[in-house]
Amino acid sequence: MTTLRKLINLCEADLSDTANATWTAVDIEQWIRDGISDYSSHFPQVSSQTIAAAAAYQYDLATDFIDVISVEYPQSQVPPEFLERKSRFDYDFYGRSGYYDILQLDSASAPQLITSEKLGAGSNIFVYYRASHDSSILIGAALTVPDPHIPIIRNYIIWRAAVQLKANEESSPTSNSSLLMSQYAVNVDRARRAYVDSLAKAVFAHSRSGRVSWSDRAEETTRIY
Repeated sequence: MTTLRKLINLCEADLSDTANATWTAVDIEQWIRDGISDYSSHFPQVSSQTIAAAAAYQYDLATDFIDVISVEYPQSQVPPEFLERKSRFDYDFYGRSGYYDILQLDSASAPQLITSEKLGAGSNIFVYYRASHDSSILIGAALTVPDPHIPIIRNYIIWRAAVQLKANEESSPTSNSSLLMSQYAVNVDRARRAYVDSLAKAVFAHSRSGRVSWSDRAEETTRIY
């Protein structure tokens, strides 16, 4: 697996700026973290969480939670037993067994698992879910983004670097600013297209593999930007 440090070095080489004369290592590192967060919306990890059931309706979900795949309760039954998702606003949600819903207020609040009844203590709830990749890892840690998809993150950084150059010229125009602005705008558009294309190709390849993808169609990726 590629470490964050190695990816920073690769991106500096992509930008022909290994000495950080134009872009700081701090900026590049932050763009990588931003790129990982964006990547997660297209290619989330699959993770799981075991929750101890209690006499309650709400349970905290993991901070990397994006979307639910399944909720098994009670855990380890043979065959397994699953709760069915149902809106908690339905008149017949509460007081009935076998249902759950997910509460996600905003990015600052922990997501919650809502059950339609108070579950029995001593049993476990097993939540299988799509999770974001860790964008807050230490500099020497390995990324959870698979190596074949590292070029997607590198394309994202090239795009962000081009955007920064254009923004710098806009804030402090030079004597030949009109010509530079035109070229910077072309560079930004080219870099953005390269990033979006790499995402779309990866989504298409992922869907062809027969695995479940967060985005089912490549077109959905391109409409985001």
